[in-house]
Amino acid sequence: MAKNPITLIKIATLFVTHDVWRMTADNVSGSVRYLISIVKALFLSVRFFVSDRMMEKASALTYYTLLAIVPLFALVLGIAKGFNVQDLLEQTLAADAEGAAHGQTIHYIFAFANSYLEHAKTGVIMGIGIVLLLWVIYGLIGNIEAVFNQIWQQKKGRSTVRKITDYLSIMIIIPILIFLVCGLQVFSHAITSSGYLEGILSDTVQFLFKWVPILLIIIVFTLVYMVIPNAKVKFTNALVAGAVAGVGFIIFQNLYLNGQIWVSKYNAIYGSFAALPLLLLWLQMSWVICLYGAELSFAAQNMRNFEFEEDTRNISRRYYDFLCIVVCGLIYSEFPNRKFSTEEISGILRLPSKLTGNIISHLRDLQIIDETIMHKDREDEHVWNPGKPVESYTIGQLCEDIDVKGSSDFRYDYTQIFAHEWQTLLKMRDAEKEVAQDITLRGLKVDYEKLDLICNTSKSQKKICVR
Repeated sequence: MAKNPITLIKIATLFVTHDVWRMTADNVSGSVRYLISIVKALFLSVRFFVSDRMMEKASALTYYTLLAIVPLFALVLGIAKGFNVQDLLEQTLAADAEGAAHGQTIHYIFAFANSYLEHAKTGVIMGIGIVLLLWVIYGLIGNIEAVFNQIWQQKKGRSTVRKITDYLSIMIIIPILIFLVCGLQVFSHAITSSGYLEGILSDTVQFLFKWVPILLIIIVFTLVYMVIPNAKVKFTNALVAGAVAGVGFIIFQNLYLNGQIWVSKYNAIYGSFAALPLLLLWLQMSWVICLYGAELSFAAQNMRNFEFEEDTRNISRRYYDFLCIVVCGLIYSEFPNRKFSTEEISGILRLPSKLTGNIISHLRDLQIIDETIMHKDREDEHVWNPGKPVESYTIGQLCEDIDVKGSSDFRYDYTQIFAHEWQTLLKMRDAEKEVAQDITLRGLKVDYEKLDLICNTSKSQKKICVR
């Protein structure tokens, strides 16, 4: 029997928000795994885009970009003049915007940039002008980094020294990329539009030339997602996000430049002033696309942290304590032969990353485990060591440490008001701990073969593994 649309929407919503997060690489394979990953990444990216209020961030960056656009073009134009390609640069950018008010805006900006450079040629004014130019661009990149760090949940930004070196590198790279995009656009257009080359170049090569500008835009977005945030972004995730943002940017660009009807209406209302609101619209939507791509790269790289999110949030106290014992047992039993990072513990025990991180943080706060930084392959790796005497620390003591941690000093002493109930709880707890008082964490051995067997069996039966 066919289901009505409302029921189908409810089923789809339940699948996207709950069921899909209980599917992991352990119990799905092949094309289904990639499809599930795409659904997870898209859902998380949209969710974070809304919850992080990226539309507001895009508006703020539009304002900062508007302030910095003339100095930025002045920097690009100054470098272009050094290579004697300023005319080519202006003609290419204007040709891309031909037929819309955006093209008029390009001419305005280049006129302002030329005027800026003319007034910064001599004496003290030159020094102040260059410093101001670099400072405005520095501030723009700093604001972009702050938004990207928020997306990647990085509380610390770059140090001042790294900001200066990295930002200067970005200021040099941006003009070079603009030159490459513009130059290759002109070159590919000349190649593909030359009739006499049709017999020389194959259809495949001509097709590739048409796609060169698109590939360059994707590369630019990919580099932005890798370089700007103060986090280690994997190339694959940045490339996927760069491809999505690049294609989205090109689609928006075509819609924007070909929207002659509403452009003519704006011109009729605002006259020559129409260039400003249209420029603001273009900047706003460009930043929206860029920031969504950043959210997508974060979601693609961290989707595993959100598996079993609802189960992690609603985990029972009993099962949470049990997993604390299991995690501690792994760290204590293998010490000092092996030391594990949080990711390794999550992978070995097949625990959700977020739950593993919560348990590790809790055990660290209780000083049951200690953190050590190991230098490995030119990178720092954070691993965990026992924080209590390895040979004598028992499960009973672990449960006692978990129980007593925290405040119990409230406005009224309820242990006196409900003295009988309090004593009953203490006796019950003591009886539980007495059973485990002689079982050391050192003696808790992880049977890796049995763990793998259970996971493989669950995978073949399409059930959820240990998690």
